[in-house]
Amino acid sequence: MARTCILLLGIGVKAYASDPTDPTKPREGRGLMFGLALGPSDTHFGGAEDLVLVIGGPTGTIPLLGGESLEARAGELVPRTLVPVDSEGVVPMRNQRGAAASLQFGWSFSRRLAVLLDFEANGGWDNSFNHVMGGPQVRYSPTSRLWVQAGPALGELSYGFSSSVVRIPGRGKGFLVAAGLILLRRPMWLLDVQVRSLPLWYDQFHANNMSVQLGIIRRRSWGGPAS
Repeated sequence: MARTCILLLGIGVKAYASDPTDPTKPREGRGLMFGLALGPSDTHFGGAEDLVLVIGGPTGTIPLLGGESLEARAGELVPRTLVPVDSEGVVPMRNQRGAAASLQFGWSFSRRLAVLLDFEANGGWDNSFNHVMGGPQVRYSPTSRLWVQAGPALGELSYGFSSSVVRIPGRGKGFLVAAGLILLRRPMWLLDVQVRSLPLWYDQFHANNMSVQLGIIRRRSWGGPAS
């Protein structure tokens, strides 16, 4: 994660130096905006060292596209000391690395200010915990190359293995903070690199989701050219 962050920030600094700041015009950039991003992620669980997920029996199915489905199974977080040694269907709460994808859409009042909904999903490479989270955000661009955003967030955690999914009871509450550096600007879209932090607090533990994502933003101005 650290090497990826340094590499992407290095690319951003080079792009910034090669493209001078574009002065903002009045009312420029007003309109709908839509963005997608993808990159590596780290999830750290705090206060969960003594917890394990005990996987129960089937509770139903989750339909997927193409006629496929996943098996939904019951699950409960319990102290490790309550579970007999060598029990089956027991998963410790461990930190993990994986990938994250985010989706943003909303309204840009200008090149500097936007209000949007930001959703993110992340997970590991194999049997892993998976987060789905998001909430309303305010994004501000102090310069034509840099933006920052923050806002409240809610999240749900599940554990996926084979063709089954176990939903962790409860909902996490927290916030999302992010910053982005625009690498490339075109009349109808922007390419940026984003650093995102999304801490969530659950009843028995908390989770901090960090990611570095490469994103594309589509900003469509109303009553004028795209920006």
